[in-house]
Amino acid sequence: MSLRKIIRFIFAACLAFPGLLSQAQTNASCTFHLFNIPVSGGTAIPEGINRYGNIVGFVNLFTSHSEGFIRFSTGAVSIYKAPNSNDTTIKHRSDQGLDVGAFSPAGSTAFKGFAATSSHFQSVTFPGASQTFLTGVNNFGTIVGDYIGSDNHFHGFKLKNGVFTTIRPNGAVDTFVGGINDSGVIVGTFNTGGVDNHGFIDTNGSITTLNFPGEVGFGGTTLNDISNSGVIVGFVWTGSDTREAFLHKSGIFKVISVPHARLTEANGISNINVITGHAVLVSSTGAESDTAYTATCQ
Repeated sequence: MSLRKIIRFIFAACLAFPGLLSQAQTNASCTFHLFNIPVSGGTAIPEGINRYGNIVGFVNLFTSHSEGFIRFSTGAVSIYKAPNSNDTTIKHRSDQGLDVGAFSPAGSTAFKGFAATSSHFQSVTFPGASQTFLTGVNNFGTIVGDYIGSDNHFHGFKLKNGVFTTIRPNGAVDTFVGGINDSGVIVGTFNTGGVDNHGFIDTNGSITTLNFPGEVGFGGTTLNDISNSGVIVGFVWTGSDTREAFLHKSGIFKVISVPHARLTEANGISNINVITGHAVLVSSTGAESDTAYTATCQ
């Protein structure tokens, strides 16, 4: 399965689930910084940011392959490919500089997880899984991610001190883990095979559902990351090809809207609550362009 097909599957794998949580909702007041990753022939998607402003993600190339990138706080960008790989995606970078993500080895379409520093690379495979994806890591080295099991469905997991633990909300057909903070709180998304996805929060094994209020029928809620102060970021589908970013703090949803964008995604948040993501801008003539951004929001 190609990375593009996997991303399409994740976006399309939705469910119908009654009883959306009643949550307050308002607009966030944000200061945005827009930037582009200097690559040709593809779209760069920021996925994570650490407290030092280093941003990681991937470039979805028009050749149907992907490459990881690291954008340093100076603005310098380094393209990263896992050793002997076809595709590479970086999902998160810890404050210590540990990157986690997924890669497909040369000659294979199946993905393996990886953890890497500037001097070390380690592939990671969930036992018995056909594919493995690492999506988050905290500053104590606990890793989270997803795997495809023998049932051909996605399941979440935590990897701590060499031990894998499966994460599965009640009723989930597919589970996608977004991130983990230093307190061990995990966020992600699950579906039961219907219309809308649902967000979940895993606190020491106790799982609760968190849904954006009122979204029904477009694709549901996606939770992507959580900071040490408990601020959660994600996005909600508002149409077949439109998404609205949000943060959730102290029981309140706040919408994040990049100016002049028809689509905004919030994909990562640092431990000092700087958000990063991707948006599609629309010019006065109707022309569209992709942009990456960082934001500080109240």
